[in-house]
Amino acid sequence: MAKTVIVKLTDDLDGGDAEETVHFSLDGKSYEIDVNASNAARVRAAFEPFIAKGRASGSTGRPRTARTTVGPSEKTLFSQLSSQEKTRFRSWANMATARRISDSRVNSWVEAGKP
Repeated sequence: MAKTVIVKLTDDLDGGDAEETVHFSLDGKSYEIDVNASNAARVRAAFEPFIAKGRASGSTGRPRTARTTVGPSEKTLFSQLSSQEKTRFRSWANMATARRISDSRVNSWVEAGKP
């Protein structure tokens, strides 16, 4: 028997749909927050002046999970789409609630002419 599990994130700040989990640490404690793209940008902007003047410590690699971290990170193709394009992609790919969308899947959509 096949089973499909769908995980839906809720934005911890405004209660809407979240698109990513942002991880950060302060005073030796690690935190994570589920947020939409706009709120993720706000978190990153708030940390930016401190990151710019701070120095890296500890691990410089990505976390073991595929979640987004505060600071410089690789952007996925999906994260670079406009809201309207994301809606069209999700409809085309039948992925209304998927959290992780591979670049190869987005490339397939682009090659199909972004229907």
